[in-house]
Amino acid sequence: MAIYETALQERTRSLLRLEGLFQCLDENIAEASRLRSVLRTFLELLDFCQRPELRVDLLLELDRLIQVLRAWAGSSEVNAAALEAWESRLREQQQTLRDGRQNFADMLRQQELLQLGRGRQSVAGGLTGADLPLLAFWEQQSSVFRATHFQHWRDELAPLESSSQLILRFLRESLGWQSELAEHGRFGMPLNPRQPLSLIQVEVTSANVYPKISGGIHRLHVQFLEWMDPGPSRALESTIPFRLAMSAC
Repeated sequence: MAIYETALQERTRSLLRLEGLFQCLDENIAEASRLRSVLRTFLELLDFCQRPELRVDLLLELDRLIQVLRAWAGSSEVNAAALEAWESRLREQQQTLRDGRQNFADMLRQQELLQLGRGRQSVAGGLTGADLPLLAFWEQQSSVFRATHFQHWRDELAPLESSSQLILRFLRESLGWQSELAEHGRFGMPLNPRQPLSLIQVEVTSANVYPKISGGIHRLHVQFLEWMDPGPSRALESTIPFRLAMSAC
């Protein structure tokens, strides 16, 4: 069994990308052999932080979810205490963003190693100690030295990380699952543009099969492909059973 996830809105897609980058930092990043990949991850996070609308987008998304909770409050099928708890978390996160620095990662932009790494990142194999003496210096330091500094760098991004985690957790906990069949390897369904969805998950049990998911506010489409080695993946023509989950907002 495998679960595949995609976003139907660009704002949610950015959150999934951020989550993937932060997950790279959850590994043992203090090892010298991981130094180059860690630098690339921080540089990509810096690229995200250069977007002037990033903080506003997060605040707007948190506010949108609060409005969703208020709409759900009128239903007798929801747990009022759970809604109140979620609204409290979302409002606390809004305040954290408002109280933080205007721009994420201001301190990281002043790190010489990241500045030098950015200039060499586009060169194949450019992030080496032979090209960057400061990188060679970091490679010679203890794992405690690297772990301490990397954690300090990550702490600068804490409001960004916690906001994206909270929003994605909300969307995932709102998922509703249903069983479906993809006839001739394809599945499509209309969506209500007045209630746009943010997140989609597809669960597949067939071996060597994966879904290509696309869609927007009007329609969802899933095509199942069989992985081939070597050669390109092959579109399936048989009926594929799968499970589909769609966020409630």
